[in-house]
Amino acid sequence: MFIAISAFFVIGCNIGDLEFDDVGAPPITGVFSFPLGEARYRMDSILSKQTGDSLGLTQDSTGLYTLAYFDTITYSANNDFVEIADIDTGSVITAPASPAGEARTVSFGNSFDFSYDPQGEETLEEVFYETGELTISTTSGLAGLLSYSYTVVNTTNVNTNNSVVLSGTIDGPGSDIQTQSLINHKTRLTGGANTFSIILNVSVNLSATDQLEGNEQIEFTIRYSDQTFNLVFGRFGQDTIQVGQQSIDLDFFSQSDREGITFGNPQMTFDFRNSFGLPVQVDFGGVIGDDGDGQVIPLSGSIVRSTPVIEGSDVTSPSANTPAEVTQTVIEINNTNSNIVQLLGSAPNSLVFDMEGLSNPDDANQLNFFQNTSEITAYVSMEIPMEIQLENLRETGTFDLDGIDIKEIDSAFIRVVTINELPFAAVVDLAIKDADSTTLYTVAENQIMVAPFISVTGEVNDPNGVTADIPLSPEGVDALAEASFVEITLILNTPPSQTSRDIYVKIRSDYEILVKVGIGGKLNLDL
Repeated sequence: MFIAISAFFVIGCNIGDLEFDDVGAPPITGVFSFPLGEARYRMDSILSKQTGDSLGLTQDSTGLYTLAYFDTITYSANNDFVEIADIDTGSVITAPASPAGEARTVSFGNSFDFSYDPQGEETLEEVFYETGELTISTTSGLAGLLSYSYTVVNTTNVNTNNSVVLSGTIDGPGSDIQTQSLINHKTRLTGGANTFSIILNVSVNLSATDQLEGNEQIEFTIRYSDQTFNLVFGRFGQDTIQVGQQSIDLDFFSQSDREGITFGNPQMTFDFRNSFGLPVQVDFGGVIGDDGDGQVIPLSGSIVRSTPVIEGSDVTSPSANTPAEVTQTVIEINNTNSNIVQLLGSAPNSLVFDMEGLSNPDDANQLNFFQNTSEITAYVSMEIPMEIQLENLRETGTFDLDGIDIKEIDSAFIRVVTINELPFAAVVDLAIKDADSTTLYTVAENQIMVAPFISVTGEVNDPNGVTADIPLSPEGVDALAEASFVEITLILNTPPSQTSRDIYVKIRSDYEILVKVGIGGKLNLDL
């Protein structure tokens, strides 16, 4: 409504057909009268022209209008919680002494524990691979034909649960490399310290002249490389993340000057859908209204102080081939738990979401998981019912004086006739200007529009008709003779409350206003 209210004061066509008496107003008495224009607007036609790309305009069964904004925020950076680089480790095994004397086979072995550490301090329990390779490089300093076998105890086939076994041979001192794809495999860590184990068994065939001094070694390295994961279980601890970092353009406010409008019952709903196996506490203090000119107002109130929590998915729900259950957490921001009324009252051009979250806020040691498809999606909706207060909202329009000869008049006034269903009162500032928009004459704050009776529910049931004459002084009459147009500025206000309760008036689709503007006066008969 407010976006187009200045259109009330455009010159209407069919000026010659304009009659003031057909709206029940007393006729202009005097020697002359000139109609300047009229306009009739319904709220539905006014508002339907003002919807922006992200603005939806709806109405309920009573015709009450609501502005609705929608957006979606998605967070899927699982490496904020756990980041696993390539694992590169190894050890050596020393062969036992075996003196020369006859051909023989010497067997020996050992078990080794290694750490499968992520980049942070997280404790991993089980990782399921989407891609990757397990490579073991072996270098032997022993004479003879060496056969070896590595059993990677904790890395198993997902389907069979059999551990990975890599084996090979080295003839005399030399090296060998064995590789296993990690697709369809998992590693289960033990001991609560990211530990995995390898068992190495070796046998070497020695000739009668070969001997082992007891200081010969086999050196090996084990490498998990090019890893990606479709599921990771662990205790991820507490991390600070960016739950949302984007903005909604508020077309209603950005299309023109909206200072002076206060909405009584706006609400914003965050419908969070979380498929991460961890809860996240959200700081809504990062929701900010920005007017584009340096004024920002952050959200405040109990919704910020209480830092609500997005519930995590059930850790028993996912498997390597089964998506996790999605949990839903709905958080509503309204005029009882925040300053959203004041935030929107600042007429922001955009609403910025720069929200931080803290994972595992209540228990840093709880079991978590993520999948490669895990994400937190927030479906953001903002509903602004057109229940409003106006305070000195100014809207300006002009009326062309071309074709009206006002040089030979003795007195004049501007008449404004309104049939008003809108729940606002208005005064008008009038300015008479020349072709260069230089002000020749002004009249300030003339009461021209009285608000109709407004019920306790903020509704208008019967329109109010008012005829207001704005007299012009001799200086004003002289200015008319030189003027090109009349500029009228409406100053709209919600009527003052007669009680301690603030008045918020409702804007319905069938409300309309009729405005007729004319000029009248007396001729100078002493020509």
